Amino acid sequence: MGPTILSSFGAAMLLRVPVGFALAAASFIAIWFTTDAPLSVGAQRLVAGMTPFPLLAIPLFVLAGAIMNEGGMTKRMLDLADSIVGGMRAGIAQTTVLSSLFFGGISGSAVASISSLGRILIPAMKERKYKPAYASAVMAAAPVVDPIMPPSITMIVYGVVSGTSIGALFFAGIVPAILYVAILMLVVHFTSKWLGFTDEAIQEARMLNRPIGTIAKEDRPAFLPSLWKATPALLLPLVILGGIRFGWFTPTEAAAVAVVYALLVGIFVYRELSWKKFLFGMADSALIVGLIMLVLAAAQIYSWALTLGLVPQTAAEAIFSITENPVILLLLINAVLLVVGMFVEANAALIILTPILYPVAIEAGIDPVHLGIIIVVNLSIGLLTPPVGIGLMLAAEIGKVSMLRAVKAVLPFLIAGLLYLLLITFVPEISLWLPNLMMQQ
Repeated sequence: MGPTILSSFGAAMLLRVPVGFALAAASFIAIWFTTDAPLSVGAQRLVAGMTPFPLLAIPLFVLAGAIMNEGGMTKRMLDLADSIVGGMRAGIAQTTVLSSLFFGGISGSAVASISSLGRILIPAMKERKYKPAYASAVMAAAPVVDPIMPPSITMIVYGVVSGTSIGALFFAGIVPAILYVAILMLVVHFTSKWLGFTDEAIQEARMLNRPIGTIAKEDRPAFLPSLWKATPALLLPLVILGGIRFGWFTPTEAAAVAVVYALLVGIFVYRELSWKKFLFGMADSALIVGLIMLVLAAAQIYSWALTLGLVPQTAAEAIFSITENPVILLLLINAVLLVVGMFVEANAALIILTPILYPVAIEAGIDPVHLGIIIVVNLSIGLLTPPVGIGLMLAAEIGKVSMLRAVKAVLPFLIAGLLYLLLITFVPEISLWLPNLMMQQ
């Protein structure tokens, strides 16, 4: 069954069949031709793929992020980021990096961040004489943190597919997310002077005798007022994680709390959430959730067909015949994930690979939470890698630059991301320290 389902899926992807339909079709073909199981079992599995209670967290978190965005959160988060890092070299690029961390604690989606923040920050960077390709590269690289920072849609998907605690995954993402932002801010600092600005911007900085790309003090929001205005939005991740830590609610119930909190903040605190904006957020969320749930439903029958065909066991035997060394094994897993991430969207790739890689990693003694962080970071970096590179593609479109120019500009960020990935992979304490501390009884 293994060769049949994998070859069918590969053929469907080459024909540009949407991932959800490709997974389902390949699974049904494998069941029809290689087993005696009735196809009605496949239909039951499709339904089962959408019914697990933890999956309810996905539409609720997506809706909460949309409500907060429509309710005025984005501007206040940007003002806060500007007040903190605007005085540094390449201030607005640093604002882009820091605001992505803030936004990731609400949206949980890198593509949502690029779509929302990119339409504000890329034109602002171009107006301040950044090269368009560099502005697009920064905007594409910064939201890589979003699937790592809780609440993360990708973490929820991994938790459901693998059976790993979603609460532990949320806590595991915090330190790696902060570390990624710190590394990216250093990369911006050291690359912006040579790669980021036009000659006109460099000459202007020399004339004014100030670091290039610095946002003038009179143009930066004051820190304390900005912090005060952004506090209601910043409290959302704390409410979610605190409630999970102290047992007040499960991750799924936390998502419902997040929606109520977002409504209260948008209506009564920021007072910018109108019925029109609310309905727009609902429609946008429904489209995103529909795509995710289609893939998850197909993933259930795909995972079942793989298990029926003994694909995970065969993969494990093949890998362990090469090596049983955990270090080399982790390098192989990273290599597979990076290659797949170049061609397949992150959530789809996670669903395709987790049933195969999870048993291998567990047998090798790799912690399932640590594996989850490795997988999510790998596939998040895939947002920057052509030929798909959906994050880079979207940022380049907003920045009105060619994909080739954007790829050249993003190379320093991609190299930094790969070094960061190695650090996350081989220093598991970065991911496991906080969940071990917070989730212990």
